Amino acid sequence: MNDLESFYILSLSVQVIHSIEELSTGFHKRWYLFKMPFLIFLLFEILFTSFWIVILLVPSLPNRKMLQTTFLLLMFANGVQHLVWWGNVKKYVPGLLTTPIHIIIAFIYFLGLN
Repeated sequence: MNDLESFYILSLSVQVIHSIEELSTGFHKRWYLFKMPFLIFLLFEILFTSFWIVILLVPSLPNRKMLQTTFLLLMFANGVQHLVWWGNVKKYVPGLLTTPIHIIIAFIYFLGLN
């Protein structure tokens, strides 16, 4: 297993916990861009997570490393977005607890601090 794979697995694991945090704290009702029914958000989370699990489990996929790197970047951006949202509302926002972990993982990987 290479460094990218290790960081990918770590970040994907955090994302599963992040999704549970968002699902259990009402992200679908509080997101600043738009509100959505819980079942729509649940379906999105299932499909999103399943896609990235397939990337993990199928090593022969074309562009797999690029996709894994993209995921780390997306999770970094998602983390920053949660922090900005929190900064704007000045109170807890769904997903805030796991956000710093995503940022730290990406920061360590992309700065080569591993």
